[in-house]
Amino acid sequence: MALIYILLLPISITILVAFTVSRFLTTSAASKHRSPPLPPGPKPWPIIGNLPHLGKQAHISLQHFSQLYGSLISLRLGSQLLVVASSPAAAAEILRTHDRLLSSRYVSTGLPYDMMELDRKAIVWASNCSNDQWKAFRAMFRNQIFSTKAIESQAAARERKAAEMVRFLEGKLGESVSIGQVVFAAIFDSLSNLMLSRDCIGFESSETANRLKSLIWRMMELGTSPNLAEFFPILKKWDPQGLRRETFRCCNELYSVWQPYVKERRERRQGERYGAQDFLDIFLENGLDDDQIDWLSLVSSQGKRKKKISIQFCA
Repeated sequence: MALIYILLLPISITILVAFTVSRFLTTSAASKHRSPPLPPGPKPWPIIGNLPHLGKQAHISLQHFSQLYGSLISLRLGSQLLVVASSPAAAAEILRTHDRLLSSRYVSTGLPYDMMELDRKAIVWASNCSNDQWKAFRAMFRNQIFSTKAIESQAAARERKAAEMVRFLEGKLGESVSIGQVVFAAIFDSLSNLMLSRDCIGFESSETANRLKSLIWRMMELGTSPNLAEFFPILKKWDPQGLRRETFRCCNELYSVWQPYVKERRERRQGERYGAQDFLDIFLENGLDDDQIDWLSLVSSQGKRKKKISIQFCA
């Protein structure tokens, strides 16, 4: 029996050494591929992550988290990682110091188009911000559409529309008026004059005006609706809430409203010298096709209404 133990001892030692070396190599490889430490945040629930922690008023919840965890917070929204900067210093680090490293963007799964199509005709939703097409779009917006000179030259049109709104309200003295609807019409027609040099809605109700209003409100609802496919990208193919299908329908219906104006302007510009007077002229001078004009018209209206910065980090 002692002889058997002596013979088995080298085999046992060899197995022990092999196991130790294998364990060391596995641990070393895992540590190399381990993700870097994330900012603190509330402990996520299984599968759904921190979605229950946000509640109905996410901005208030985020402010509360910043008091507990600091100016950088990490959250799990379903399978997606979100890092939130909640102080001026943290925002400056992201937007100024490390802007190139952190300049990628998350493209919404609610958009009814694939990445290649968005990269060709979009600027806000493009996934590639370094190709020639995106740079040309950015230069056009910066130098021709949103330049200081262009904005100042449009002041008279904005003042004229505000005066029209005041006169309309004066004419309704003693009557019941929906101020929200009137202001909406004034803002939308101010934008349509910048883009098309004409009113698209007007203050008086009409079939076209009501159609446009309902379309725009519907698109705003779709854009702010929680989308399960955003939190669980595996569901994107099935579109369980039908948001992509509905967005596609609304986009096509909205494009059909101004496509006749685009066609008319193209025909008017043929065979004659025609200087740029509005956004549509600028788009046509730069050789954009109808699909690109459709998308960039939406961007123009968003850009003139407000300037907003959204920071997301997704993994």
